Amino acid sequence: MYEKEFNNTFKFSLYQEDILLGEKMLNADSFNPITRYSIDIRNILPRIITRLQKVLSKRNYITELTEDFDLFLYNKKMINTYPSKYRQVMRYLPKSVTHHIENKIIKGVECKLGFYINDKPIVERVFFVDGYNPIARLSLDLIEEVVDCADTIFDEIKSSDVNNMWDDYDLINIRGLSINQIRELTPQKRSELLWKIRRK
Repeated sequence: MYEKEFNNTFKFSLYQEDILLGEKMLNADSFNPITRYSIDIRNILPRIITRLQKVLSKRNYITELTEDFDLFLYNKKMINTYPSKYRQVMRYLPKSVTHHIENKIIKGVECKLGFYINDKPIVERVFFVDGYNPIARLSLDLIEEVVDCADTIFDEIKSSDVNNMWDDYDLINIRGLSINQIRELTPQKRSELLWKIRRK
């Protein structure tokens, strides 16, 4: 478990079945409540999934954490210290699966990404990685990609937050609402008032 750093926390997580491959926490308190609780990142998910598929199917990885410590070699040596009958079970070798969906054949190792607020899912997507390389799990490449994907989502939310702040500005200066009145608006009422402002 982690110690919660913020009152409200976003979390981007990458799993292969029930194995956590990477995760990054973000401060959700950086954003206005209207932004925080109306996240929609569906438009950038295909691009993020493509990036993750690429990094999970690379042929070569950086697993050297320091000049004299390679995580992959260390893991291999550790497994080899156990009796041979246990070694195969200990090795991380996820199986590729094949799915027939309509006229498409989807094959690869099943993975899942999730974006959460305070551990409640905002969005979760299952995807498949053809040519999955198990060494990815121990690589710096994967850590960097997970962080970059989380930062991409953060930037998308930040852009939405800026738009919401300008909307608040219009509601205050054109409609004469106070910030407390704005916070009490339902999403439908807020959209309705903004539509009336823009129609003029």
